[in-house]
Amino acid sequence: MLRKRNVLTITHCVTNSTNPGEEFALNIPGKKENFEEAENPGFSDPNTLATVLKFKDKFSEESGFNVNSKILKSCEYKDVEECVLKWLKQCRDKKIPIGGPILQEKAQRFAVELGHEGFRASNGWLQNFKKRNEVVFRKICGESGSVNEQVCDDWKDKLAELTTGYDPEDIFNADETGLFYKCLPDKTLSFKSDKCNGGKNSKLRLTVLLGTNCTGTYKLKPLIIGKYQKPRCFKNVNNLPTDYTSNHKAWMTCDAFCNWLKSLDKEMKKKNKKILMFIDNCTAHGEIPNLKNIKIKYLPPNTTSKLQPLDQGIIQSFKMHYRKEVVRRFLADVERQTPTTIDVLQAMWMIAKAWNLVTEKTIANCFKKSGFKVTCEDEEDDLPVAELARTWQRVQEELHLQESDFEFVTFDNDLAICGELTDADIVTSVLPVTDAEADEDEEEEGEIDEHNFTIKDAYNALNTIKSVFLKKGGLSDDVVKSITKLDCALDVITHTGGKQTTINDFFSNK
Repeated sequence: MLRKRNVLTITHCVTNSTNPGEEFALNIPGKKENFEEAENPGFSDPNTLATVLKFKDKFSEESGFNVNSKILKSCEYKDVEECVLKWLKQCRDKKIPIGGPILQEKAQRFAVELGHEGFRASNGWLQNFKKRNEVVFRKICGESGSVNEQVCDDWKDKLAELTTGYDPEDIFNADETGLFYKCLPDKTLSFKSDKCNGGKNSKLRLTVLLGTNCTGTYKLKPLIIGKYQKPRCFKNVNNLPTDYTSNHKAWMTCDAFCNWLKSLDKEMKKKNKKILMFIDNCTAHGEIPNLKNIKIKYLPPNTTSKLQPLDQGIIQSFKMHYRKEVVRRFLADVERQTPTTIDVLQAMWMIAKAWNLVTEKTIANCFKKSGFKVTCEDEEDDLPVAELARTWQRVQEELHLQESDFEFVTFDNDLAICGELTDADIVTSVLPVTDAEADEDEEEEGEIDEHNFTIKDAYNALNTIKSVFLKKGGLSDDVVKSITKLDCALDVITHTGGKQTTINDFFSNK
């Protein structure tokens, strides 16, 4: 009697080929009775495991195959399928019912736009598309589009249960905000009416993803989403102060959010941490990848203004610090009688600084205001507000402005961070990016600094910084630690060329 054939999914192959029993199983000479003694190898036959390990690269998510598929067979017109899948997800987020015939018609239109004359959206293609992407047609039930105070109160009552088993340090919130990064005090009015849906200022915006834990002790590195893949200011730059990605709208997309979650999941795995992440119901957050160290919880719809910690003052504090940096730069250039220009790289440095300046007290109080159980002290004074108000007075005197500092901080609060893509946007997103498009950059950007700074220049600059603090004062313990860290970082670059050393490097130098 023939043994029933067991067909394995890609997920099964990946999970069980990386378990603790893998190394032991590989050393088994082939005896099945010994193989079965391995710690849960996940395979009934050593030959199966050997085959899986041999073609392991094919089973990774980066290979492009659906991880739940049982057949390693990709589609012929991959770009068409990507377009259809993005369009379908967008319709699903808007609760628009889509059937098979509509999907086939849309696929045929995308194929025409992509120049695939031989493509036919047949019933067979539809069935294979559904299998490859796990698409199931179901009836959509109605859902209320508004909430009341009772919903918020009920959610706060449930928070204790939802966060059971997690320390406050392991409870996170992440959210996006739009930023007109190069808007100067004298240009605010021209930006106010532009929500960046293709307006003249759409090239001058970024989307910033911020994330932090309840206590403010672990602030995630900001993710910046720009319009261009390689802005001119990135020339000769090998490292960036924040994470960066791009798309034609400078919006958060499902792909960008999924990639960010995967990267964060790997980071948490290295730290051996399990975290709970609260996010809103933004359309870009609709698809969550398979995560091992991050548990995702959605906030109730239409309640982020009251239940999302970052919307309770964390993002506003960040923007105040950022605008304060812009105002300081503007005033310094006024004194030097030089025009103020801010490119993406300079904005990234100011974003990193502004995010670092948001205090733990501010973060903890905002989580507390959202209903989380956090032990914290109330802040007596909002320092970024006071500092910005003082510098803003000088700006008003220089430019004779009537606007308040609050208007300068909040004018881009309603900037779109995600939205509905047109068919042209979807097609553009799957086409390969040309060098000309990747290198295109904003208008009115300053000249690129082509000076090739040496390690000696860096040491001289650091010595200048030390001298300023020694003579002018302000040399606190924190400043000494920061300068010492810079000094050590320069030593590493000097001796290793900026590359991490390995044990082989150690022996090769002997």
